[in-house]
Amino acid sequence: MRAIDLHCDTIEKLWETKSRDTLLTAPYSVNYDKLKKGGVLAQCFALFSPLNDYQVDNLTPWETVNSIHDRFLAEMKVTKGKLEQAYCVEDILANDKKGIISALLTIEDSGVVEGDIKKLEQYSSWGVKIASLTWNWENELAYPQSEDKNIMRKGLKKFGFEAVEYMNSANIIVDVSHLSDGGFYDVIGQKCKVVATHSNCRALTNEGRNLTDEMIKAISNKGGVIGLNFCPAFLTEDKSKESRVADMLNHIRHLYNKGGENVLALGSDFDGITGKLELDGSDKLPLLEEALLKDGFKPTVVEKMWNKNILTLLSN
Repeated sequence: MRAIDLHCDTIEKLWETKSRDTLLTAPYSVNYDKLKKGGVLAQCFALFSPLNDYQVDNLTPWETVNSIHDRFLAEMKVTKGKLEQAYCVEDILANDKKGIISALLTIEDSGVVEGDIKKLEQYSSWGVKIASLTWNWENELAYPQSEDKNIMRKGLKKFGFEAVEYMNSANIIVDVSHLSDGGFYDVIGQKCKVVATHSNCRALTNEGRNLTDEMIKAISNKGGVIGLNFCPAFLTEDKSKESRVADMLNHIRHLYNKGGENVLALGSDFDGITGKLELDGSDKLPLLEEALLKDGFKPTVVEKMWNKNILTLLSN
């Protein structure tokens, strides 16, 4: 089956390391060869600037995300005819007919716009399809997931509501991964399309980055999808730091039981996670497909998780 992966940090990794490698053969979890081998239909590439974490070349957050976008455009020139940016579902399907894998552009942490709606509008000209409000730090829009219960209760800020309103008007899907619980429910209450690009089940792994059963149902009821995160810390509470297919199956089954088959999606977080990964690259995705079928999931359900649910969300 042809997969769509909602999240990877490969572009930021190429940019941060100033690597001379390209997406064709870079020694990362995601590159063209691995995408091709894994039967990937489309890969979402996040423009990620880790605010408050570190600064590169003395750039402002907005300058940083622009620089990362420049690297993305440079990569698209190198991979032309093999991996090309898609702006809509029709592009994805047209690329596939030509044997081209699609690259979808996303934003991780809209704090990079520094509270400026004009900068937020730049997303549209770039062809951004999905944008998160936060990463691991408070910004002008909202608060992040946190071990601090007071922070977790806090909702969107004024500019956060304005940003969600703009994203809805621009047909940009709001990503609630990394968002505080209070912020999550504020987004759910707004008129917008919603996705959790790389989050798992809090009932199975008690980690703030994961979603409660109530959240899973809320996303499902709003017509959104949840991308399964391959990070060990979000799959299991043991200290092995191992990402195992068996644990993935447990989370997928729980998502299915609480949110139904239409909420299922993939959100590997490749090249942004560490640990021992049983599925350590895009080329290994068929192993998860095989495991799901062996575990009793119907082929039609797996196909929804692999691409149909995301294509539906992008189309609506």
